Amino acid sequence: MFKLRHGIYLVIFSMPLYLWRFSVVGIPVNFLEMMIYILFGLWFFRQIKKKLYLALANNFHNLGHRDKNNLILFVGIILLFLGLSISTIISSDIRTSLGIFKGWFLSPFLFFIVLISVCQKRKDITQALKSWLASGVVVSLIGILYLLNGNITFDGRLKAFFLSPNHLAMYLAPVFLIMLNFFFQETSCAIKTSTSSEKTLFSSKKNKVIFLLIITIPLFFTYSYGALLGIFAGVLYLIIKNRDLKVRKTFRCFFVLIFILFFGFLSFNKLNQVTNSENRSSFHSRLMIWKTAGEIIQDNPFVGIGPGTFQETYLSYANEFREPYLEWAVPQPHNIFLAFYLQTGFLGFLGFVLILIWFFINSDMSGGAFKRTYIIKALMIYILVHGLVDTTYWKNDLSLMFWIIIGLAVLSSRNISQSGGKKESF
Repeated sequence: MFKLRHGIYLVIFSMPLYLWRFSVVGIPVNFLEMMIYILFGLWFFRQIKKKLYLALANNFHNLGHRDKNNLILFVGIILLFLGLSISTIISSDIRTSLGIFKGWFLSPFLFFIVLISVCQKRKDITQALKSWLASGVVVSLIGILYLLNGNITFDGRLKAFFLSPNHLAMYLAPVFLIMLNFFFQETSCAIKTSTSSEKTLFSSKKNKVIFLLIITIPLFFTYSYGALLGIFAGVLYLIIKNRDLKVRKTFRCFFVLIFILFFGFLSFNKLNQVTNSENRSSFHSRLMIWKTAGEIIQDNPFVGIGPGTFQETYLSYANEFREPYLEWAVPQPHNIFLAFYLQTGFLGFLGFVLILIWFFINSDMSGGAFKRTYIIKALMIYILVHGLVDTTYWKNDLSLMFWIIIGLAVLSSRNISQSGGKKESF
C-alpha cells in the first residue's frame, strides 16, 4: 500500500525537478508540479471516501480555530490569495501571471494542505527535514562534479544545473542549516528511527561531517554573500535558542570558523564587485532597482502590477531617472517584501505579513515543547534575511520551501506525540 506520507517525502526530495518542463494539453507544467498534483489527487480521492466536504471543513476549522493564533494564519492565507487573484486579473501579461499563480502559489499550497492533513506524528517533521537534507546532498554532489569539470560561470562562480549561482545558493543554504542542526543535535533529543539505513545515515557523527562538507563545498563556490548573511542569521538564532551549554559553545566555535573561512578565502574581487566606490557594483545596482520598485509601488499602491510583470514594468520606468540602469535583465526586484507588494498588491502583502507574524508567534510558543522547531524558525529567518537582497520565494522550489516551513510549523503547534496519529496510506 502506498503511504501518502512517503509521497510527501518524495516531493520534498524532488524539488529541483521543477527544471524539467513540458506541456499537458497545451498547458505548461513541470515535473515537480505534476508530482504535487498526483499526490493531491490521491489525497483528494481518499477524502471522498470520508466525505470530502467534512474533511476539508475540519482541516480549515482546525487551522483557524484550534488556537486563536492560528486564526492569524488562516486570515493571512485568505488575504494573500485574494490579493494575488486581484493582481493577476489586472496583469498586463495574464498568461505569465496565471502561470506564476499556478506554479508558485497554487501547487505549493496544495502540497501544504496534504502535509498538514496527512502528517500527524512528531517524527514526520524529522523525516521531512531528512528528505530535504537528502535532496541537498544529491544536488551538492552534482555541483561538485560541475566544479571538478570546470563548468562555472564567466566570473568564476558555480551554478551547476541551476540558472544562476544565486539559485544554487538559495537551494543549498537551507540544507546547510538543516545539516548543521542535525550535526549538533543532542542524541537524546533526536528522533530515533526504526530502520538501520536511517541510523547509519543520520546517527553517525562521521557521516554527518561528510555530509556537511559535501554541502559546504558547492555552497562556498557560489560566492553568494546574501546566502552567507542569511546563514549567519540562522546560525546565530540556533546559538541563542539552544540551552545546552556544550552545544552552544560548539555552535559558537563553528560560527567563528565559517566566518573566517568565508570572509578569509572568498574572492576579494567578488567583494569589491559588491561594494566598490565606482557606483557600478551589484549593491549599487540593487539600490537602483529598489528605488524603481518604490516608484512603481507609489503608482500602484493597492492592486500591484501582476505576478511576473516586474521586468517589463521596471524597463518602462527607465526614463524616470537621470542615471541609466546598471542592470536591465531584472525579472524580480531582489527583495522578497518588494516582490510580494508589487506582485500581489497591498492585500497580498498584508496576508504575507500576517503569515509571518503567525509563524514567529507560533514558533516561540511551540519551541519549548519540541526542539526541532528551532531549525524550522532558523530556516524562515534565513529566507527573510537573504530575502532582503534577493527574492527567496518567487521560484518553484523556493515557494515550495516556504510552504513546507509553514506546514511544519503548523504540525509543531499541534502538540503532536511521537506515538499519536493515524496511518495515511492509499
